[in-house]
Amino acid sequence: MKKIFLVAATLLMAVCAMAQEETAPSKWKKGVDLSLQATQNYATDNWHNGGVSNLSVLAGVQGWWNYAGEKGFSWDNKVELKYGVTTTFTEDLAGRLFHLTDDKTYYETKMGYALGKGWNVAWSGDVSTTLFDNYKIDTDELVSAFAAPVYFNTAVGFDYKYNNPDKKIDLSVMIAPYAFKLIYVNDVRDDYAISKHVGIYDEALGITQLKTYALGSSFKVNYRQEFNENITLSSVLAFYTDYKGIEVDWEIVGDFKLYKFLTARVSLNPRYDSTVGEGWNEKIQFKEFVSLGLAYRFEK
Repeated sequence: MKKIFLVAATLLMAVCAMAQEETAPSKWKKGVDLSLQATQNYATDNWHNGGVSNLSVLAGVQGWWNYAGEKGFSWDNKVELKYGVTTTFTEDLAGRLFHLTDDKTYYETKMGYALGKGWNVAWSGDVSTTLFDNYKIDTDELVSAFAAPVYFNTAVGFDYKYNNPDKKIDLSVMIAPYAFKLIYVNDVRDDYAISKHVGIYDEALGITQLKTYALGSSFKVNYRQEFNENITLSSVLAFYTDYKGIEVDWEIVGDFKLYKFLTARVSLNPRYDSTVGEGWNEKIQFKEFVSLGLAYRFEK
């Protein structure tokens, strides 16, 4: 576990260092968003209409460093670290006091060459993974673990970029006729009983082997707008198909500045995967998070 925290801390320090490094302001745009969100509820055991005390905490770091050359070459990079935990202050039936609500380590890079009128020919790649053991509540069924799973995507296509400084809009639409997807699951069967891996190999990924890959096409839209100094909306819509099934993942985040560093955040994340399960209740997934917390951004 100490090694896992060391990896997360190293990534965090690297993001901050890159954001503070001196570079030519005319070619580089970079920054870091730091956030610590929490929700809390307390109720005594004899509260008249029931209820359970609980606490949820979500820590996030998002860093970016983007290069725009004079000859039409561009290079965009993004790192996202997001880790959340919740507790009801009482152990579940499996004896666990804390449960993960988020475990995301993500890196994305994209290189492009300008064709004109906002269009670029581009190559993109991203990798994401989990770091911690996560179990279903009240069971020993392992849903994810260190590097289990690892997702890797790469694509070649056309990227349309739009930037409006007056309305503070940043938009990127990546259309990739050729895309490659790899899913790898770290084999930790020496540490856990195979029965605890049902979640990793079946429910979470829809596969029964340690790795799988596919060729297909993808479509990705990144959108961000600052409506004013207190309201910001971010959205990432990703679509992938290998012509046998489709995956659609849409994350929408609204940040509301209440007072200086005090913020509220609303996060909605619907997801559809036709390759998992048999019924709609398994193919359609949804995660929502509303919280108050602290946030700070520095960029240049």
